[in-house]
Amino acid sequence: MPDLAPTMDGLVSNANQSSWANARDATSGTGFSTATSRTPFAVRASRTIARGGGYAYSVTRSFFEFDTSGISVTPSDATLKIYGYVFNSAAKLFIVKANFSDGALANGDFDAMVGWSNSGVNNLSNVTQYSAEITPWSTSGYNDITLNSTALADMRDDDLVKFCLIQSTMDLQNQSPTGELAAGVHFQEHTGTSSDPILNYTAGAAGYGNAVLGVASANIGGINGVATANIEKVIGV
Repeated sequence: MPDLAPTMDGLVSNANQSSWANARDATSGTGFSTATSRTPFAVRASRTIARGGGYAYSVTRSFFEFDTSGISVTPSDATLKIYGYVFNSAAKLFIVKANFSDGALANGDFDAMVGWSNSGVNNLSNVTQYSAEITPWSTSGYNDITLNSTALADMRDDDLVKFCLIQSTMDLQNQSPTGELAAGVHFQEHTGTSSDPILNYTAGAAGYGNAVLGVASANIGGINGVATANIEKVIGV
């Protein structure tokens, strides 16, 4: 079960906005980092008391990139392992497909999620979900996030797979928070490697992966007694 280390990880925040819409639906953040070692506010959807009265709204999303160019067969399974830190009040989170520039983050990547709409809508069905909803969130060990078949296919097809860790109930689904919701994360920049993000997967079996005479490959165990794992082509195709 190979482990992959991130080629890049970090976060983008949009902080201290006068309204939830300004914080959540912006196309650019107010700050980003790929050098943070760990933070209680890696994922955040919050409303706090502003200086001078009123409220200040803040949103933070975390991003992870892994080199999957060496994977040519769909993995049997995969787990994204993220080590928590301090806060778990964000409670419910999702891993969704991200589309930031290769190997880098910028303020403009605040909304860098495939399918994301900045129009003040519930984006649960717009984004490409890579996991089920994640709850609870451990602050003292790894959170093992099982990746779905869409993520497994992208690990096979894409040289770089990019993840966004986002708060579910408020940020993703556009419900204005009434307090502080935050989840802490250790990034790879933290001292040592014992808390680094990890993409762990089980290599899939190579073999013929197409339908034969209208029968889906998933329903084919072998052809003329030869297991599909040992078949690369059928009659030269």
